[in-house]
Amino acid sequence: MKQNRLERLEALRGFAALYVVFFHVLPQKFYLLGINVGFFFRFGPEAVIVFFVLSGFVIKFTYEKSKDKSFRYYFVRRFIRLYVPLLFIFLLGYLLKCYHEGILSSPEWPSLFGNLFMLQDVISQKPNVISPAYMGNGVLWSLSYEWWFYMIFFFLVSRIKSDQLNKWVNILTITAAVSYIFYPFIVNRLMMYFAIWWIGVRFADTYLKNGEYTLKSILPYGYVLLAIAAILGLNLAIHFSSTKIYSYPLVAYPFIELRHFVFAIMVMFGAVIWKKLNWYGFNLLFGYFKYLAPCSYVIYIAHHYLVIEATYLKFINNKIIEYGLYIVFLIIFSYTLEVLVYGRIKKLLIG
Repeated sequence: MKQNRLERLEALRGFAALYVVFFHVLPQKFYLLGINVGFFFRFGPEAVIVFFVLSGFVIKFTYEKSKDKSFRYYFVRRFIRLYVPLLFIFLLGYLLKCYHEGILSSPEWPSLFGNLFMLQDVISQKPNVISPAYMGNGVLWSLSYEWWFYMIFFFLVSRIKSDQLNKWVNILTITAAVSYIFYPFIVNRLMMYFAIWWIGVRFADTYLKNGEYTLKSILPYGYVLLAIAAILGLNLAIHFSSTKIYSYPLVAYPFIELRHFVFAIMVMFGAVIWKKLNWYGFNLLFGYFKYLAPCSYVIYIAHHYLVIEATYLKFINNKIIEYGLYIVFLIIFSYTLEVLVYGRIKKLLIG
């Protein structure tokens, strides 16, 4: 039974990765049998929120199951998991740039170092960003959040008593949201978004204690997220003029942050309600995506080059077949890199 529950997480991970691919590939208006299918794939930012919640669950789960809770053990495994596939994608992006320019191009050192130190974000959508995503691979913005969530999590669980953790997370995230009104930048943005990641931690904590997922049990944290959403609503009202700066205001500051938190609240309450319904229809909708889960990370970070910017099948002159094949090749590449190559590198490095 527990394995089946975890398989649901895997299925969601695989689905979210592929969904982001379609979000970037399909036009806003794409009709199939008279239905605008493109509309249903306009929620790529929300898929990333699902990733954050799943990540919080997995990190909490693996940390509690681990016998070695030292920082070295934790750091090495998180570093290898995130960076080994990512370095291959950095190299892929650079080689493709050299190929298209026909020369040994500049590796864009400032951006590369910014991404290596996990300081990247979408520079065209948020203020006071330190570094853009490397080689225009926009999805890499979320990796900086992931990495620093890992570090914040370890710092908190190793410094604060377990019965005080939730209180401190509430204080820190709400304080960050308030400060975001006055000056939005990487530190308060990360700390504010940590509240979304912490949803997964709360769910994992309940799971590990064999507790029940109920609306009553999550309501206190729901109030925290609602408070942050209200603060971000105020931020939107105060800085509404900033929406004129960006080409796509619905996915940019100051609207995107509010959009993320509203969806995170929906995810949290929706998960509990669906659990009460015994996950009715879940396997039909998402079950088969569990087979993509082992390579979902590389699907996510590689699709910019292997699907969005791909042109080597343009001669087919049929967009559906062309992009369908790009996605098939992406999955094959992702499986090879994440399961076969990364698996062997991981075994060599840590056994």
